[in-house]
Amino acid sequence: MDRLTIGYVSKAQGVKGEVKISPLTDDESRFKKLKSVYLDGKSYAVKGVRILPNGIFMSFEGVDNRNVAELLRDKEIQIERKDAIDLPKDRYFIVDVVGCEVFADDEKLGKLVDVLQYGSADVYVISTFKGKAMIPAIDRIIKQVDIDNKKILLDKDAWADLVVYEE
Repeated sequence: MDRLTIGYVSKAQGVKGEVKISPLTDDESRFKKLKSVYLDGKSYAVKGVRILPNGIFMSFEGVDNRNVAELLRDKEIQIERKDAIDLPKDRYFIVDVVGCEVFADDEKLGKLVDVLQYGSADVYVISTFKGKAMIPAIDRIIKQVDIDNKKILLDKDAWADLVVYEE
């Protein structure tokens, strides 16, 4: 079964089994549409969702006190891919780009191994023959992403200007 991670449980909240969520998604309202999620491979029916300025709070069937909620701390919240939101053009799920081969023109640079999320632009971490390289995931450098063929094509000049190698 193909699942996507959309957040993780950061802590138990209150005494009735509610948990606070650290989202890994741009669209926090998507949590209100969930009927069930997976935590540690186990399916949980969603009982309630509150989106407040200080966070997202969820409650699940069968999690009715703080002690049980505390056992969920640091667990990834996963959904089935069929329940994923539709992404805008040129946006991709991290799980889909990690593992892609990276090229600048016809030259193979390496493989995308991680995506770091810092503010205005994601940072792609690429394992190259020179070591780990990092680039901003911006239009200036990324010419094409082909998820089906697991291939990312970069602008060679922008790569030369923007790449930072990890020491």
